[in-house]
Amino acid sequence: MIEKLKLRGHIIDSLILSKLLDNLTDLGVDCYTSDVKIGKRREDVSEAIFIIETDDKELMEKAMEYAKKQGAMEI
Repeated sequence: MIEKLKLRGHIIDSLILSKLLDNLTDLGVDCYTSDVKIGKRREDVSEAIFIIETDDKELMEKAMEYAKKQGAMEI
């Protein structure tokens, strides 16, 4: 199973992106970014597209629930 998600906001300076990816990995799924756009100014938002992969349906549901609680959106 593969799910593609998007995370937007101040995800770099607040460490949201790195914490999200670390926690998903700790959960037992494979995850990686496929595209990252970093804002140029402090007030600009950043955006990351990331992929979650696992063969375990229950684990994918847990990973998706966690990612969505952190602000990620399915795409």
